[in-house]
Amino acid sequence: MGTRWRALFLWGFVVLGASCAGRYVRIEEKGVPCGEAQQIAVGTVQRLGYTIAEVTQAQPGTPGVVVGERQLGTRTARVLVQVFCTTLGAEIQAKAEGQGLENLDFAGQFEKTFAAVASARPTPRPMAESGVDVAVVLERPSANGLEVDLSSAGVLPARVRVVNRTQRRYRLHADGVVLQTFQGSRVQPLGLADVAQILPGEKREAATAKLLRDIVLQPGAEVDAYLLFPFGSYARARVTLEDLENEESEGFTIEF
Repeated sequence: MGTRWRALFLWGFVVLGASCAGRYVRIEEKGVPCGEAQQIAVGTVQRLGYTIAEVTQAQPGTPGVVVGERQLGTRTARVLVQVFCTTLGAEIQAKAEGQGLENLDFAGQFEKTFAAVASARPTPRPMAESGVDVAVVLERPSANGLEVDLSSAGVLPARVRVVNRTQRRYRLHADGVVLQTFQGSRVQPLGLADVAQILPGEKREAATAKLLRDIVLQPGAEVDAYLLFPFGSYARARVTLEDLENEESEGFTIEF
């Protein structure tokens, strides 16, 4: 898991017609995109036994929100999580509402569960059995399929999978995979020469072999490879394939 630190705050009772107390935890995740951090937060809330009541997406300048609820007898217990996009990754702030005994160690439980969810790499979704299917997953710089810690490199690894279950041939260019920021800007992947400068010498050959290169996908073929992008907060990926039979381009959009 990326570098993290925690600050735990216990609110005292405030008498405003009723007493209220909070249990807080703050986690800073360097090298983790805020979109991924929010997915980890959702998984954490669910694993703690809450039902997700509300989710709003994190964007630069606007925190994402995750609200979880669960019934405890006659009352509803709630947890509120905010995910902030930062220049280094993401910051997560979580609060459990209420004075119940179950909240006394909320910070410790949340942090431990968050670490467990984050350490488990997501299971890739099955690819379609027919047609052309495209998937792009942003992986963590510190834990990815390249098996290289890229936390200090300022880059974000993206796993690209394309399957061609048709009788047609498609050309995929590495620079035909772009990421789009929340502001709408499109960002292209780093070239092989730039990537070679980033990868450590002892792992360069093995990691480079996993990078996506221009390829023609024959009928029944598939590709599973990686690209590196400048680190940032991205909303979606756009992948363009060229149908070699009619020389037309087909675009695929993958939301994160």
